[in-house]
Amino acid sequence: MTVTRILGWVIASGLGIGTGLSSYAISNETRSPVKTLVTGVPPSGIASGNVALASLAARRAQDPGADVNARELRLANHAYRAEPLAASAIALQALSWTGKAKAERQWALLELAGKVTRRNSLLNISLIEAAARRSDERKSFVWISRTMLTQSSAGMAYAKAMAAATSRDGAVEALVDVLGPKPRWSDLYWQAVLGQPNSYVNAAKLRIALAREPWKQTEVEQSDKDLVRVLANAGKFDEAQQLASTLKSVKAVAGNLLANGKFSSDPSFAPFDWELSTLGNLGASIDKGNKQLVISAIGGVNGSAVRQLVRLEPGNYRFNWSMSNNTPLPEKAISARIVCGEPTRLEVLPFVTPLVAGKRYANVKISEGTCRWHWLSIDVALPDDAMGVDIVLSGLSLAPTT
Repeated sequence: MTVTRILGWVIASGLGIGTGLSSYAISNETRSPVKTLVTGVPPSGIASGNVALASLAARRAQDPGADVNARELRLANHAYRAEPLAASAIALQALSWTGKAKAERQWALLELAGKVTRRNSLLNISLIEAAARRSDERKSFVWISRTMLTQSSAGMAYAKAMAAATSRDGAVEALVDVLGPKPRWSDLYWQAVLGQPNSYVNAAKLRIALAREPWKQTEVEQSDKDLVRVLANAGKFDEAQQLASTLKSVKAVAGNLLANGKFSSDPSFAPFDWELSTLGNLGASIDKGNKQLVISAIGGVNGSAVRQLVRLEPGNYRFNWSMSNNTPLPEKAISARIVCGEPTRLEVLPFVTPLVAGKRYANVKISEGTCRWHWLSIDVALPDDAMGVDIVLSGLSLAPTT
């Protein structure tokens, strides 16, 4: 065997081993960076940065205020020299700069690292925290959004944080551009907002802004109906009504202050449309084909079968209805009632009138006072020994009279 041939085999074997080690290093530089460093072959820059960042993340899990230590910084510097685009190295160098004097420099470098990768959780959290320290709501929400897109496992936690932050001044303007493209996590956000009472008003303003140009998110979702409902339950009637009106699903006919008084469609956006009872002993449903409201009740029941929130100024009104029932009703078994809906402004004398079969009307007087939002409800009260009844109502209207 010649020396040349032996030398060729040695070189070929060395190249093969080197290629294998290099491939091993590449495949593990992100998943298992320590294994890459152990091989001692390039590329080790990204691995060094990832080891340093993983070390800091582990220490911050025990102590959230932990700073970058000397060993981590050495690894980061080595990583940066070997690979200037190693995002973990850039992030570690930025996080090593503390104090107000270096805040702007730290922010610039963190943003640079964020442009290299969006999939590093510690980097993303650092960007969110840095934006919050700068009171930059828009950037904070942008980085939360990007984190939710790349780390779906933490989606609900981030959605709750964003929903809680919606209550802040300036949050609406900051969130419009983030939620405008309707990211895939937007459903999580709207679900989380329903659990944040302090954010209801700003969430309604945000939803109204999204329904307008340029985003035109006008399709009505269940979360929109839920937001209107929780706003009304919280006494934020004007905000709830504005949201419902913007989405153009609540319409009252001319001359009738009640929405869907002809019962020609299923209720939308209760309580500004009909809120139907679904109790076991008292239920109400809309028969769209016949344009009727059907109320079913059994003996002993006492409660509201259907109600709607309506804005009424002081003055005189006329309430019209048509009614039929399958069996004779006890006296005052069914009645219409109008009471103040605002929790801090109770009327002394609410309006109540019994409903009787046929096409009828009653005059209503709303007294002078501070209350504007009122509940109009159809109530049923049957004695314990009464038989079950089915009541049919149609053509409900409430209109001002001169």
